[in-house]
This record gives sequence, C-alpha cells and structure tokens, in this order.
Amino acid sequence: MLFVFSKLKLRKWKKLSPDKRYNVLMAIEKKVASWLGIKPLKLEIKVDGDHWNCFGAFTTNGGTQKIIINENLLHEQRYRFHALETIAHETRHAYQYSLISRDLKWYEFTAKKWKRNWFGYFSSSTDNLMYNNQSVERDAQKYSLKILKKYRGKYNGEKDYRDTYDAVLYRYEQADINARKEYGIFYKQKIERNIKKNSKNKGY
Repeated sequence: MLFVFSKLKLRKWKKLSPDKRYNVLMAIEKKVASWLGIKPLKLEIKVDGDHWNCFGAFTTNGGTQKIIINENLLHEQRYRFHALETIAHETRHAYQYSLISRDLKWYEFTAKKWKRNWFGYFSSSTDNLMYNNQSVERDAQKYSLKILKKYRGKYNGEKDYRDTYDAVLYRYEQADINARKEYGIFYKQKIERNIKKNSKNKGY
C-alpha cells in the first residue's frame, strides 16, 4: 500500500470505512515487521473494546503469533495514532519473542534478559509499577516512541498526533519516576531482582 502512513492524516482517515482502516493498519504492521526483520503478523480485532483496558496485545497461544487490537482503534478517529503506537509496540514484542525463542549465545545479554523477563513477566493487573518498568515493556515503549518520532514532520500539524505522542512520552517518563520513588536510586537493580525471583517461581 503506497503512502500508507499518510492515510493516518485526519482528512484521509475520516473518509475510510473501518474495513479500510483495518487494511491500513495491516499495511503498517507489515512495514514495522520488515524493519525489525520478522514475518508480518495477523491483526485480530477485539470486539467490545470498551471493556478491555488496553489498545493491543501480542499473543502466542497455541504456537500462533498474532496481535490483538482494540476495535476502538478503528472506530474512534482520535485514536488513529494510538493505533500506530500500538502496532509498533506489539510488533516489537514479536521481535523480542523471535530472539528468545532460539538458543542464545553467551554474549547475547539483552536477549537473555528479555527471556528471563518473559518467564518472570508482571502483568499490569498484578503489579502496574513492575509492568511498566520491566525490560521487555521498556524496550517496546521506547521503540513505539521512536516510530512516533520518526513521523513527527508528517503529522506535526495534527492535534491528535501531538496528544498521542505527549501521552506516550508521559507514560514512559512517569514509569521511571514512579520506580525511583518506590525503590530508590537502585530501582533498576531491584526491579531486575523481582523479575529473577518471579521467573524462578515459574520454573525458569
């Protein structure tokens, strides 16, 4: 799909049906997957999105990898840049999974850290502070910010873009502030110890 990122501009997006918006998001996921060197994933729509407390999720149930997206990303035009951020975030999780699903070399320290985190993962419902500060989430958050920033020049005139970028950046920075308040200056080490403990409890 040519000029796929331009289709997120309001004057174009508002003319698209939900089905066509879905096709745009599929094309964006394919682009992001190619940048990360992995196979594109299927996007599955989560209906009744108002009762789901997130915009998206990467899953590997039954060996099938896919990204589930909240239906509100297709219906609420103010969420179109959250759709971009969500796809970047969840595709980054797919990239992480592609690395940790193989035998790792001794020097692949980041991948080893992600693998340990994968087994010792903290969900947001279990511990929101740990959820936002664990390594696989920090990496995915940072990557989604990078993708949003990449298109700043294209979307800078769009209020919804600025609101989305500011919200994602605030969440990223506030997570760090909250962790410092909770655990002190050595918060990163304490968070990693919590992950190691959690992974051991789950048999890793």
